[in-house]
Amino acid sequence: MTALKLVKDNGRSDAGEAYTPLVTIYADASCLRNGTPGQSAGCGAVIVDRNRMELKLLAKYLGPMTNQQAEILACVKALEELRRPCRVEIFSDSRYVIDTMKGRNRMKTNRPFWGRLVEQSFGHHITWRWVKGHDGLLFQEAADRLARAASTAQTDLLSDDIDLLREHLSDENNQLNIRSFEIELDKIISRYTTLGHPVNSHSTFDGVASLPSAFSA
Repeated sequence: MTALKLVKDNGRSDAGEAYTPLVTIYADASCLRNGTPGQSAGCGAVIVDRNRMELKLLAKYLGPMTNQQAEILACVKALEELRRPCRVEIFSDSRYVIDTMKGRNRMKTNRPFWGRLVEQSFGHHITWRWVKGHDGLLFQEAADRLARAASTAQTDLLSDDIDLLREHLSDENNQLNIRSFEIELDKIISRYTTLGHPVNSHSTFDGVASLPSAFSA
């Protein structure tokens, strides 16, 4: 995919009231020291509004929880970014999440987490797709790196840093570039771990396209 817009949206659009955005979500989670008292989880997501070719990144610290719980919340946090009903394709390397949401597994454990995911799924038409982890799918790899960054830094990534990472994911020729993204992410995490946890701020987004954004109401 090329020609992704790194745009911002801040308001309500009157255009296309019946319009339904087509969105692809690549979600992943990371849990350091999984199953121990010191476990630290984070989630990452790359969200693409395919109609407007918008790209949004997410890196959230989730606190002490298991890897399975974090994988569920990775999808929850990504869906929370959508401000209107969408047709959504969600990619995850967690068979636990995909098979359960497809009805192949029962929600026997982690029921509060499943409840949140079911609630966030309401209003959207969602297709759940499993993808093999670390298999070279660029946006899934980016989601993995973002999740690991949040679990390592034990904080959400600042909105300014997220914006910078979006730019690095697309190089000067408007081609997707994971290496530049990884280099910048390493610098950000080094700064966080050296200087301590920064205070996050909420970003705003300025709409520039005619079609309503999936990320604004």
